[in-house]
Amino acid sequence: MIHLDEFVDGVSVHLGNADASNVPRLAIVFAARQALKRFCDESFAYVVNAFDPLAGTNQVLSPNDFHLSVTDRRCEIAIPDDTHIIKVWRLSDECCDAQGLSDSIHSYPNVINLPADDSKTDDVVVSLSINQTAESCPDFIYQRYYDGLLSGTIAYLQLMPNREWSEPNMAQVHMAAFDETIRKAKSHISNGFLKGRPSTSIPATFG
Repeated sequence: MIHLDEFVDGVSVHLGNADASNVPRLAIVFAARQALKRFCDESFAYVVNAFDPLAGTNQVLSPNDFHLSVTDRRCEIAIPDDTHIIKVWRLSDECCDAQGLSDSIHSYPNVINLPADDSKTDDVVVSLSINQTAESCPDFIYQRYYDGLLSGTIAYLQLMPNREWSEPNMAQVHMAAFDETIRKAKSHISNGFLKGRPSTSIPATFG
């Protein structure tokens, strides 16, 4: 995970050191958090896999994978602090039934209520978002979408009312770049996972 204050240098480059020196680090982190939260909420790009270590799967966990535990119809995923589930994509490699997914309800922050006692949960895929207390950004999102997130951070800073660094007339350009980044991220998710397919087909696995 990348701490949100990693956006400070980027803000300094865009605003110039003199102007950026008037912007408290706390304000930059706050703006970066707002940008990241909107990015996650609208793009669904913060995708993670979760596996039950007791299910006998041969799956090797990557840094973006998490453990889950199942009790009756309650599936609880050990997601990072300050995050929560916003969408369930898949419960199992062997069960991609659309009705099963529609019957599974996720509860804040990390619980999936399964549709049946015998629901398979050997390869769960979910999208996460961050809370308003988050201090960090997932590595792969930071690396892939840094420029767009930086544009969003600058736009949120410029839109803050009654601040030395407020420039609402300049925010439009940065917000447009941020909106385009969200659109591209949504397209990446659609092309890799949400593209049209029969409900019985097996979707791609996110790396």
